[in-house]
Amino acid sequence: MVSDPLDSLLDEIRRTVTAGDLAALPNLETRLAEALERLPPDPVRLAALRRKAEGNLACLAAAARGVRAARRRLEEIRQAASGTVVVYDGHGRRAETRPEAAPRHRL
Repeated sequence: MVSDPLDSLLDEIRRTVTAGDLAALPNLETRLAEALERLPPDPVRLAALRRKAEGNLACLAAAARGVRAARRRLEEIRQAASGTVVVYDGHGRRAETRPEAAPRHRL
């Protein structure tokens, strides 16, 4: 059976990641490291903890992808505000362009 405090801590880490509270992770990582140091070597418990930790790792990887995507999008918005627009061709290749000035009509 998985150690209750350690199991609860892994659950707390998962909730923290899924809630997007990434600033709380360093404190949780410290608590996790301390709890792991006190964990007696029991292959069955370690296997259960490893499965739970691997699930948390998948959540962290997804959160990292989301953060990278948000940063890219914010950069695209900043570039558009400065007059540079990011476009994609039919093959999905990214390119930057400056929009042409709107034609002026005389009446």
